[in-house]
Order: sequence, then C-alpha cells, then structure tokens
Amino acid sequence: MKTKISGLLICLILLTEGFRANGQTNSTALNTFLQSEQFQHAVVGFKAVDLFTGQTLVAYNENYSLTPGSTMKIVTTITALEVMGPSFRFQTPLLYDGFIQDSVLKGNLYIKGVGDPTLGSEFMEQDKENFLKDWYKGIQDAGIRCINGNVVVLDQLFGYEGVSHKWLWEDLGNYYAPGIYGISVFDNMYRVYLQSYAQGMDTEILYTEPEMQGIRFTNQIKAGSFDADDYAVFGLPFSSERLLYGTVPPNRNFFPVKGDIPDPGLFLARYFVTYLQNRGVEVKGIATTSRISSQFPKEEKELATTFSGDLASIVRAINVRSNNHFAEHLYRRLKYVENIDLQEYWKAKGLDASALFMYDGSGISPANAISAQFLTDLLIYMNGNDAVSTAFYESLPLAGKEGTVALFLKNTPLAEKAHIKSGSITNVQSYAGYIEKGKKRYAFAILVNHFTGKRAEMRKQIEKLLNDLF
Repeated sequence: MKTKISGLLICLILLTEGFRANGQTNSTALNTFLQSEQFQHAVVGFKAVDLFTGQTLVAYNENYSLTPGSTMKIVTTITALEVMGPSFRFQTPLLYDGFIQDSVLKGNLYIKGVGDPTLGSEFMEQDKENFLKDWYKGIQDAGIRCINGNVVVLDQLFGYEGVSHKWLWEDLGNYYAPGIYGISVFDNMYRVYLQSYAQGMDTEILYTEPEMQGIRFTNQIKAGSFDADDYAVFGLPFSSERLLYGTVPPNRNFFPVKGDIPDPGLFLARYFVTYLQNRGVEVKGIATTSRISSQFPKEEKELATTFSGDLASIVRAINVRSNNHFAEHLYRRLKYVENIDLQEYWKAKGLDASALFMYDGSGISPANAISAQFLTDLLIYMNGNDAVSTAFYESLPLAGKEGTVALFLKNTPLAEKAHIKSGSITNVQSYAGYIEKGKKRYAFAILVNHFTGKRAEMRKQIEKLLNDLF
C-alpha cells in the first residue's frame, strides 16, 4: 500500500511540475485535457503567454522537441520576412546571348531561375500566363521572329537534390511534396483526369492538365466505396515514371488526381517553345535546361523581367493554405541565396533555438522538431506594429473562417478571434498563433505527437482546451 501511495504522490508532483499553470482554472482545464484516452501514448507540448503582461498562463512540456507538421512554416515565414522584408519581389529575367540581326536571334534564349514559386501559380491573384506575356512582349519589342539557337532554362540555383533527404518515400511524387529547383512553374503540379466506374473497377486516364510530355503513368487507382478519395502518386525527381494508386469515388465522368512535375525546368522550356511557336516565333533549336545541356549565357543580355507579388502576399498564401511548395522555395532561398542557418540566426536574435531541428521549410518531414517554448518565443518576438510583424500577423488565417483552420473553433466563443497556423501529419496535430479576447492578446503553441483515435476528436479536445483557458 505504501508503494502505491508513493507512486501516486510522485505522479501528482510530476503533473504539477509539468504544467506549472497559473491559477486553478488553468490547471483544471489542462488536467482534464490530458486525461483523454487519446493521450495514453502521446506526448504534448503546450505554452500560452499573455502578451500584455508577459505572464505565462500555462506551460507543459514546453521545452520538449516535438514534430510540428506545418506549424514549422511559422519559422520559415517569419525568417523570410525578417531577412528579405515584406515588400521583396522575385524578379525572373528572360536573357539571350549572341546577337539579333534581321529579326533573327543568332544565339540562345535563357530563362534564369531565381527561385520564384509563383510563376503561373493558381494561388496568386493573377492570370496564370502573365509571366509568359511579359517574356513574349520582350521578344516582340526586340523584333525577334526567329530563334536560331536553343531555349534554355537555368535551373541550378538550389542545386538538384530537389527534395529533403528526410522526406518519406511515400510522399515523393505527390503534389504536396514537389521537387524544388531554381525554377518553378504552375506550382510544379499537374492534374491527371480519370474516369471511374463501379466500386472495385479500374479507372481510366482521360488526359492531363497541363499536357505532360514524356511521362509514363502506371495507373492502379480503382473506384472506392465512399464518396471520397484516398489516392497517391509516386515518382522520383526527374523520373519519367509515375505510379498512381489508391481509390477515387465511383462513377465519376472525370476526377482530378494531382501529382508533381518531375522536371519543372524542362517542362517550362518546352511549354515556352510551344507558346512562342503558336504566336509565330520560330525556334530552330531545342528546349533544354542547364542541368541537361550545361549551357549558360556567355554574356547576359536582358529581354524582359517578370516580377512576383510581394513577399507579404506569398507568406499569406503559405500560412492560409499551408502551401508546401511556396514554403520550400523560401526555405531554400534563405539557405542557398541568403546563406542563413535558421537555428544560428535565431540564436543571434537572443532566442534559445536549441530545440529546433529543421530539415525542410514546410514541415513535411517527420524528423523535424521544435518546442512549444520556441514557437511562442517567435510569436512574442513578432508581436509588434512594424511592417514585418504586421505582415506576419495578417498572414495567419482567422480560425473558424479561413484556410486550413476554417472549421477549427467554428461555432465556439473563440471563432474569428484567433489567428492560427495548424499542422498535421501522421500522428501529429499542432496549432500555434495568437488569440484575441477582449482587450487581451495571447500567444500560444500546442503540439501533440502520437495520439490515438480519430484526428477530428483530437481537434475537438484542443478546441475545448483553448475555450476553457481563454
């Protein structure tokens, strides 16, 4: 009996030390949350801070490094805004070498990749072919009617690894985990349209959009039993082979399945050649990339430049839509162009970044880790009225209304009172951001790893916890 009492006493001491909550209400709310069966094998990290007083409301395992999922995008977007500024714009130039004589370019045309993820993106407020129109106008203004050489995409800026070495094999080839290189086009994404029949039957490929030259699809997708999809696309960077597997809803005349463009540079070169030829510009050479041809301009001469939207709008697209593709471009821009080591950068800013283990910019890798403490420290750091802080705050979607948190906290007292970034991968659910209640503003971060049961139920419990606390 003595052993049991001692054990219980130790558990109570550890629990009290664990959450160090301020006030009985906070202690009760967190304790009730942690009693759920979903936490039998889970690890929870949580911290909430009153931004007006600096007081910690709740802290529980706040220094544990846990897998964050897409809340890692908070680190990426804050750092990008800090380093490059919210008004930064990518500038992608169209170049040539050689000379122009009698409407003939006696040389090559070059598209210089600068890491802009928004060329032709469906997630920006613009005509998808605006960038092509910019380049074509430059060719027209120069009087070029024939290109005697090649159209070369310079795609080497970020190297050719393309994907993080810590990404899972099962993610490669899917639209949400595309290869990231110096050039991007149409979100590095295509759609394969399928026709499905009765449950259990094979599906039929109808067409791709945009048209994908040279890719061989092995289609193992069948019609499922529910009005939902559970499919995946598998393929390696630069490979012409793509495997489609899983299920889509039955009896659909056409159903889109999304995958990654395996070689965006080569795809863009071919697409632009066709675009020019359709407008009467003859191209005598081939469409290629610097990776394939090792061709670079001997002397860069500019024909046109296309500009992205400002960084503030790109960051908003990342955080509202949880856009992995945009986030990975910013991460690589920081790493390869700005030469930023993100952990060292934040250490130099006075934050304890020792709990940060960052293998990508989007949170796809389960090897990523961060603490609730570091996330809240970042949120506290960004709580201000300057342009960078404002751009970040406005990039976070409004819970109960927008983006990936449109349903989170909906129909609760905190609906539309919280700007939050969510994160979810297998066995991970996380949220971090700001909550406005009355005249108060709070920063918080909660990370749950290895929970059991349904994700929807986990989200409801986190909703209840937040409403009980604030």
